[in-house]
Amino acid sequence: MKGLLKLTLCAVALQAGSVSAADDIADRVYRHGNIHTQNDQRDHAEAVATRDGVFLAVGRDQDIKSYIGPDTEVVDLQGKTVMPGIIDAHGHYVRGFQRELFSCDFSSSTPAAAIAEKVEACVKRARPGEWVVGGAWASSYANTGGVNKALLDAVSPDNPVYLLDDTGHNGYVNSRALAAAGFTKEKAREMPAIVTDASGEPTGILQEDAAGALTRIIPPMDDEKYQAVVKRAVEMANRYGITTFVEARTDRPTIRAYHDVDGNTGLTARVVAFLQYDTDFNESRQTQRETLNQRQRYQSDNVDANNAKFYLDGVPPAFTAALLSPYQADALHEHHLPEDFHGQLRMSPDALRRDAIALDQQGITLKFHAAGDAAVREALDTLEAVRRANPQGHLHHSIAHVGMASPQDLPRFRALDVTADIAPPIWIEGPYSDAMTEVIGSERYARTPPSAELLKAGATIAYGSDWPSIASSINPWPSLASMMHRDIGPEQSIALQAAVDTMTRGGAWSVNKSAEIGSIEPGKSADMVVIDRDPFAIAVDDIANTQVLLTVFRGRPVYQADSATD
Repeated sequence: MKGLLKLTLCAVALQAGSVSAADDIADRVYRHGNIHTQNDQRDHAEAVATRDGVFLAVGRDQDIKSYIGPDTEVVDLQGKTVMPGIIDAHGHYVRGFQRELFSCDFSSSTPAAAIAEKVEACVKRARPGEWVVGGAWASSYANTGGVNKALLDAVSPDNPVYLLDDTGHNGYVNSRALAAAGFTKEKAREMPAIVTDASGEPTGILQEDAAGALTRIIPPMDDEKYQAVVKRAVEMANRYGITTFVEARTDRPTIRAYHDVDGNTGLTARVVAFLQYDTDFNESRQTQRETLNQRQRYQSDNVDANNAKFYLDGVPPAFTAALLSPYQADALHEHHLPEDFHGQLRMSPDALRRDAIALDQQGITLKFHAAGDAAVREALDTLEAVRRANPQGHLHHSIAHVGMASPQDLPRFRALDVTADIAPPIWIEGPYSDAMTEVIGSERYARTPPSAELLKAGATIAYGSDWPSIASSINPWPSLASMMHRDIGPEQSIALQAAVDTMTRGGAWSVNKSAEIGSIEPGKSADMVVIDRDPFAIAVDDIANTQVLLTVFRGRPVYQADSATD
């Protein structure tokens, strides 16, 4: 066959085998494929049969013939490679696609001097006095003086501006926004997260809780726009072969939009929403707790809201990650910080453990943001307390980022049944990697995260895009390749099979859905992706170019490429 791979569903009647009962007749059969089942034995198969949204049978072509009845739709895969649906265990899809659809969107590679030009164009499209919200600017610019409120004031004197950085933790604003938030010189003395110049005047850079406080005064989008973003998020997930993804910090409008779209038209991907808990971001702590308490109202067929997200620290480039030893001496000196400065936790250990134990006892899955090794240790200490308090607990909790985790802490991941949630974009060379090297040094950065060491210690790893933080796309295929050939910390590279596991079995484990997703096996949800090449049969560099030909969710095709070359 030349050119387009035709995966058109066609009804056929094959009487090559007998069918014992109507329940054994498949809705669809996919045959003549190269199927990586990702079951315990990592078996290969040629064909699958699906019925009512689940895999009915998996095996050789001849084994599946008996499941074909008069009305069965049969797809000839023509030798193409099939994998389980990809699981993105850590992303911020609504934030990213909201920026793409309704915000002042530009990439973190935009030069500092050009950001004002981007904003100026957005201001011209905005109504007088309307907030201009967008991003993402490179967090490394914050330490150079290259971004400051004066540049934004020049192009937006009357519209307040808020731009989020590539980490999702820091903001860049103009004078109008500072005034709207009440962030004066006096307020900055009370709130160190409002960055100031030598005279104590706010520069327009906001860190962590200051950035969060400001976002709470920005008028939110209406529900119609949130729902449009959700639809776009799921559509793009399917385009890349993603059938399950995690919203790693979910506010009330976001979870409401997912729930409502699923109820009205049905989502074509499974969404696991980790509701933000006790954070300084865009909602009050009271609202966050109320949403978590009311989580059952947001549960639906394809939305799991029974999860909570803790933020234990910030990010290294802003000196807000909690480290076991001080930041690099030169960086501390340059930024006028004490020579023993190593950041601090955002939550007190006592409050953290009390709340984590209570949530686990309610059956709520926990995820901990931990960008520094001290935060990783605190997360593990907290989960150790959780296991002691509830020894019969069965939930697989996770730690996101696992920055430079201490070697002595690595065995605890397996002992406590804690998943390491890693984001490959963090080790790809670029503006962010330069900032990381400056503040923590190349040796510690090489172990952010220590992927190979985690596997050796028996930990389960789950892949997460963390898009749009640092990552340029939700596309998982370049990340798959990068896990095998890391730019930063090449000694932490892992084998292809282990990397595929992170995107399938590991992701399923991390969200407590191993019985439902993560592999192609009878009884599991019929989620799978047909791709144009076999990752196990090509050079590593070619894996990044993988194209999705067909995505199937709950047995139904939800994306098909217009064309693909042989």
